[in-house]
Amino acid sequence: MCTISRGKIGKILKSTSTCIFENLAFEEHIFRTHNVERSGEVLLMWSNRPSVVIGRHQNPWVEVNLPFAKETNIEIARRHSGGGTVYHDQGNLNISLLTTHAQHCRPKNLKFISDALNSNFTVQIVPNSRDDMELQPGNRKCSGTAARIAKGQAYHHLTLLIDADLEILKKSLKSPFRDQIESNATRSVRALAVGFLREDDGNASVEGAEMAISEVYRKLFEQSQFETIDVSSKIAANPEILKILEELKSWKWIYGKSPKFQFSGENGQEIEVKDGLIMGTDQRFSTDF
Repeated sequence: MCTISRGKIGKILKSTSTCIFENLAFEEHIFRTHNVERSGEVLLMWSNRPSVVIGRHQNPWVEVNLPFAKETNIEIARRHSGGGTVYHDQGNLNISLLTTHAQHCRPKNLKFISDALNSNFTVQIVPNSRDDMELQPGNRKCSGTAARIAKGQAYHHLTLLIDADLEILKKSLKSPFRDQIESNATRSVRALAVGFLREDDGNASVEGAEMAISEVYRKLFEQSQFETIDVSSKIAANPEILKILEELKSWKWIYGKSPKFQFSGENGQEIEVKDGLIMGTDQRFSTDF
């Protein structure tokens, strides 16, 4: 466990947006512009409409069931942090903790979050060595972690499954093209078991988890503030956030950012793909669905 101490000021921000692209853009904007040493640490929380979010160095054709996502209107997004692919919906709470690089400590964050949830709900959540959180008994993964570090600042963000349709979650993360692609892209490590808080405590809710985590977070600081943020309005009024949003929604970022790969078609055809384009052409790679 890290021994570093926290700063004196903590700010809690709750986004009202349910758009994955807006929330990722706002998170990235805070990371780039909020000076933690001067203005304090930040806890940002939000929930999205159904979305699959891949890590910065991943391949969506490997990680996502693209035909199923298209049929069911599940958004596909690529975040700025590394790590594996996750499914979001409004039964999931996204938690992002912005600190200085020196104060970045995932185990310490997971301890205060799991303690808050265990104290407020009839659940037993235990962080593991991979910086996931699991429901016990059964080692049921209910939270995955990723991080971004640059220019002396860091954020640690994580999912928290509170209510979930596990069939939709599993199906959306099972790509039918996974075994047809060779690539050095980061591949997700699938959990042997997945769980959510309402399995163990029917009274668990996203709102209750937000309150529980916020109350414990406040106590870590000499001063704390809570603010509900209309992220959609913030973006509309800020060209810098709008630019981040437009990049996150672009085909070039979601698909073209994929590391170079080779696709083996069912007819034995081998297709080389770089920057999302079939090599030697300007044609975007696409599977037939």
